[in-house]
Amino acid sequence: MSVEPAFDAFASGYAAGRAQLLYTRLVADMETPVSAYLKLGFSKDGTARDNAFLLESVQGGETRGRYSIIGLQPDLIWRCRGGVAEINRSALSDADTFTAETTKPLESLRALTQETRMTLPVGLPPMATGLFGYLGYDMARQVENLPHPPPDTLGLPDAILLRPTITAIFDSVKDEIIVITPVWPDKSVDELLLAIENDSLILLGMRQPLE
Repeated sequence: MSVEPAFDAFASGYAAGRAQLLYTRLVADMETPVSAYLKLGFSKDGTARDNAFLLESVQGGETRGRYSIIGLQPDLIWRCRGGVAEINRSALSDADTFTAETTKPLESLRALTQETRMTLPVGLPPMATGLFGYLGYDMARQVENLPHPPPDTLGLPDAILLRPTITAIFDSVKDEIIVITPVWPDKSVDELLLAIENDSLILLGMRQPLE
């Protein structure tokens, strides 16, 4: 198993403060997105891991697409509730501590989207890194005046987006799995080493049989 990019190229980019990706490719073989998620999205006692997800790509609302995406262990969580945006930049160590943004939700989201942009290596799919989640219907209230909001019976955020530190992308055309860890310029060397260690644990986890 090889990890890309090569060390010299990665070290040069890291020293220059560029956001970049560490990634490796695996043969999917008999693994499916669901079987992989059952291994990675749950602990050994069957408890679901917080802030993990499995997404499928769909074309035209009817045809299953080429890619399936598993995301794990976000380092950042953005959410909007009651017209107020909040952000957690230490989600790996404390998933419940949020700080209210001083800007309007859509302005906050635009700034975060710009912050998480990076140039992807040739050959990686466009969802290799980024923000994943949902924008609920009530986010429309940020751009138009809609009177009489319905009762909130679920207590869910109007929107929530995660930035996973580990993404596993299934490519059904090439029959391969790409395991990816983004490295952001504001991360310390210790956090970088933890990301590499997490990737190794994920790869070991995917090789284990389902229990």
